[in-house]
Amino acid sequence: MKNSGKRERISNRYNSVNRLTTKFHDPHALDFLDQFLRQETYSREFCEKLLGVARQKPAAWDLRRLAVLMLEHQILKLPHDHLADFDFLLSQLNLKTLESNDMTPSVLKEGYSTTAFHDFIPQFRDRLSRLSYVHGRIKGRKTPDAALRDFIELSGEDCKLTLARYLFTPAEVVDEILRQLEVSNGVSDLSMQDYEFGHQDIARAISVLPDFEAGILKRLTARSNIYWVSEATSSQINSLVEYPLTTVVLVIKPPGSEIEFEIKRAGLRGPNPLSVVYARRGYAVPPSHRLSGGNMLWLLQYEAMAAGKLAAIYRLVHKVEPPIPYYVSRSTVFSVPGRKSDVQTLPYFTDPQLFGPGFREMRAAMKESVRAFKAEGNELLPDLAGDLGLTAQFIGHVSPAQAILCGTSSLRLDKLAEYLSAQGPEKYFSEGLGVAYTKSDERQLADQLLDEVLGVYQAPNVSYRNYEQYLKGAFRIAENRSRADQVYLSIIAQLFRFWGTLLAVGGYSRGESFVARNVGLKSSWEQGEWKVKIILMDHDALMIPGPEDRHFYAKGALPNMFLDESFLWRRSNRQINAPTTLGRLQRIYRIGSEVDAEGQTLACAVLKDAYKKTQHEVLTNPRLRPLFSKTFIDRLLVWDTLVEGYFQMNGDKSVNAKWKKQMKRLLAAKGYGKPAFDELTKTIEANRHFLERYLFLFDVASAVNSQ
Repeated sequence: MKNSGKRERISNRYNSVNRLTTKFHDPHALDFLDQFLRQETYSREFCEKLLGVARQKPAAWDLRRLAVLMLEHQILKLPHDHLADFDFLLSQLNLKTLESNDMTPSVLKEGYSTTAFHDFIPQFRDRLSRLSYVHGRIKGRKTPDAALRDFIELSGEDCKLTLARYLFTPAEVVDEILRQLEVSNGVSDLSMQDYEFGHQDIARAISVLPDFEAGILKRLTARSNIYWVSEATSSQINSLVEYPLTTVVLVIKPPGSEIEFEIKRAGLRGPNPLSVVYARRGYAVPPSHRLSGGNMLWLLQYEAMAAGKLAAIYRLVHKVEPPIPYYVSRSTVFSVPGRKSDVQTLPYFTDPQLFGPGFREMRAAMKESVRAFKAEGNELLPDLAGDLGLTAQFIGHVSPAQAILCGTSSLRLDKLAEYLSAQGPEKYFSEGLGVAYTKSDERQLADQLLDEVLGVYQAPNVSYRNYEQYLKGAFRIAENRSRADQVYLSIIAQLFRFWGTLLAVGGYSRGESFVARNVGLKSSWEQGEWKVKIILMDHDALMIPGPEDRHFYAKGALPNMFLDESFLWRRSNRQINAPTTLGRLQRIYRIGSEVDAEGQTLACAVLKDAYKKTQHEVLTNPRLRPLFSKTFIDRLLVWDTLVEGYFQMNGDKSVNAKWKKQMKRLLAAKGYGKPAFDELTKTIEANRHFLERYLFLFDVASAVNSQ
């Protein structure tokens, strides 16, 4: 009767109580709601109760999350100078050392810049204040219904609950993750630690992570488990376990963390986690997509090696971490989830009773795929007779496997630009999640996205009419507009530093590393403030010269560099909102012509700086030498010298003849054959327009003379 009366009192004030009771399957949620709304000021007694509930293992996960968010709200009521209360709270959260008054050293890994108690408090409050646009609308018993709903919904976004990382254990988090997935057996790929950068990447990923995230990652990778999407896996943004729309990966977003883990790939929804596809809409799919829902082992191995090498170069050149993820685990698929129990891959793809509906179409695609693999020169296995033989050949070609990456972003630029357009709610809710939505849902989606892309965000205090009106209102706020411009320019610098580094060593990705669907944004707490990072993912087409390469193979590389440029910011498409990665960023941040021009100037300056700096390090840094052949390093500036001189030629035949003679002498001195000059100049002419756009990179004559 007591709870019934309380329910009635709250119901009279808040229409959303029905939604609350369906969201929380614990009657204590009503007690918390009532007590929470009665707290006009900070209450240590109430905080102690919230701490207890947040730590209670028997309590429901959603109730514990609600307690965490309420605790954060209480802390934000504390003035900076209430040191005794902060001392109590930080001690309760195990953030203070017992020996001194300082914070534990682990907070530095979490992005704080200090362990000094007095200096830590403002940063701690600043981090919690990120969600002030929700907390600020809670007015005790006068809280508007919409504000209460927003608060309740926010409590379901684990990654946004800063204090959850101190109140939930890694073991509890992993248990909750596994509850939302299917798990089958795999076999660890031991070559993960054998290749040049594998062991380094795994060790580095664990070492740079805060203890909380490292504990979660270690548990996820302790066994060679294969993780699959299940019916319990959500596709909603900011879920603890997210199956992002239009993808076949799983994303783990730990509580209170901006660090993300990606499980690549995690199968298809429905009865068949894996299948085979040879063609879609009348066109043959790329070889890497023939295993639908899964990844090929050799491709994962190649991607990790190529990305690991580029990451090593980037660190040595720029002395910071590169904007790409770590590759920390890889396993081959031994079995897949079946209707009643796990099924090994051979019988799964061979037995119609085990595979179920669509078996005939799958087998036809498998036959075509095996034929295509052989035609492409992949003669891994001899012809094997019978149904089982066909399956064995297919599995021999694709070797189904899964990898776990650290430091990714599920918020890819193509989706962000789409969701932050006037059609965003329709694309996300109706077409994506397949659910009906309200204006309140629209507003919450806008707040979610803007909070992530800006890092620090102020919600517009306007009467909500429609999605576009609300977005325009948000960008009219001076602080948001200034922040958007600053973040956009910082991302330009990050992007072109990466590309300049890749270009300098003769590398390219055929557009795969730079296309908007493979580039994401992520807010990150660094040095005591929120920043926004760009993250480039999916490096399975990345090519970098290795120790076996004697020089830069311009003829093959330049068309692929042109593809990178095309997806990144091709000059002919550099108008605002072009269908490139840069255009998507301009659309997301609603960049005007003045900031666009500033960004283009910055891009060229950063590109040149990164290019020159990388070349200098390759020539002078002994730690980079093992990554390339001695001959490649010796010839590093030859191509640049040739390009620079070629475009300086004019109508003076004698001057041109002299230059050609000098270049042939240079090529001979560097060990090139006689045909090299003609072949290289033909390559320059064939790629003339591309090279003309980047002539500012090739001023190296003095550098060649000084070698």
